[in-house]
Amino acid sequence: MSGKQLIGFILGLGSLLLGIWAPFESLEPRIQLVLGLVLFAVIFWTSEPIPLELSSLVLLLLFPALDLLSFYDSFSPFAGKTLWLVFAGMVLSLGITETGLGERLAEYLMRHLGRSPARLLLHLHLIGLVASLMVPSGLIRILLLMPIGIAVVDYLGNRQAPLLNAAVLLSLLCSTYYGGCGVLTGTVPNLVVAGQLEKFGDRVVYWGEWLRWMFPVIGLLRTGLCFAVIWFLLGRKIQPESLRPRTPPRARRKFDPLQCRVLLILLLGVALWSTDFLHQLAPVYVALGLVLLYTLPRWGAISFADIRKVNFPFLFYIAAMFSLGTSVEASGFNKHFIELVSDRLPLDYFGLPASYLVLSLMVVPLDFLMDIAAVAGVILPPMLALGQSHHMAPLPVALSVAMATSLVFLPYQAAPFMVAYSYRRFSMGTLVLVMMTISLLSLLILFPLNVLYWHWTGLI
Repeated sequence: MSGKQLIGFILGLGSLLLGIWAPFESLEPRIQLVLGLVLFAVIFWTSEPIPLELSSLVLLLLFPALDLLSFYDSFSPFAGKTLWLVFAGMVLSLGITETGLGERLAEYLMRHLGRSPARLLLHLHLIGLVASLMVPSGLIRILLLMPIGIAVVDYLGNRQAPLLNAAVLLSLLCSTYYGGCGVLTGTVPNLVVAGQLEKFGDRVVYWGEWLRWMFPVIGLLRTGLCFAVIWFLLGRKIQPESLRPRTPPRARRKFDPLQCRVLLILLLGVALWSTDFLHQLAPVYVALGLVLLYTLPRWGAISFADIRKVNFPFLFYIAAMFSLGTSVEASGFNKHFIELVSDRLPLDYFGLPASYLVLSLMVVPLDFLMDIAAVAGVILPPMLALGQSHHMAPLPVALSVAMATSLVFLPYQAAPFMVAYSYRRFSMGTLVLVMMTISLLSLLILFPLNVLYWHWTGLI
């Protein structure tokens, strides 16, 4: 155990014990307990004194042991769509790796992406952003893009180069997630916000409408911000000669039958995901259908036995992340927090355009306590009521909440980042540094700019 891990172990365990036994009279016992568990989870997931999957299983067992959730509720995420979407994405990703499709795609991409570090990273950012317009699930996009990015690094013969691994993979990860927040179907929190707005605000928001109000700043400019941050922190340190293949380029090879089959199945998936507004099939059903095609006897690209290579223990983390959000909500913390903040921050004081920015800032602290998709579902109804009491229109209130839930400072806040980290091709420290920088600059620069854009174009 390294020094950092030992410190994490002590702090995490201390936070848990503090939550159980500390006599904080200003907090209800259940709220105090759940906050101790949140700190325990955050510290253990970030510093990893024990494997991520093991700490997640411990957390799942602590919820019923401490009477925060029943055993059924603690493990209920295993019956949820998100966990099975992750599983399906892992299988699809496995097919790209096992058949060598990733290598063929890497060879093709390196002939067209450019040999300078700046051009390579810029093109990777554009690929990630375009993917967010076509595939309506951040998890699936990450699981499809990661093996291709890894193949690009391996094609250059730099498998063990931490700088190149981080720059290439984080370019794809950050552009497709952070940039995808500007697209209605780009992230799960966006879809949750839209659903809650229709249910509690009696207002339907359309794909093109979301694109108009969010994509110019939160999608396009934010992707540019991601590129600038990754270039400054990582890309400018890459030597151009490291982008030349270590082995002589081979003659152009055609895709073999198995690779063609995988590519055909994936293109079918993209077609179905991008037209979900027509057939109304949830992404998880499409993904599991593709898994069936992948493993069809005598035709599929991989055998069913190959699925054993999937990182099944990682699913404990996905389940624990959602159960953590459930426990926070069940403790009554969210209601307590909203009442406290709304009393301390009178929206009328700030004026109408600025009040939407303040509303976003009110939501941000909750992003650290649970998965941001859960934040979107829990926080929007009371925020709509708060906005109505201050004569704020439902749509910009919902979009303000969506801006807040697009901030992901730490990997545990959104499953796609932890899924990308599970490939172990970059360090947790590098990932946190990039994410913190992008999110802080988004909060300080892009959020005010987006509210001004709404004001200038007549939304508010």
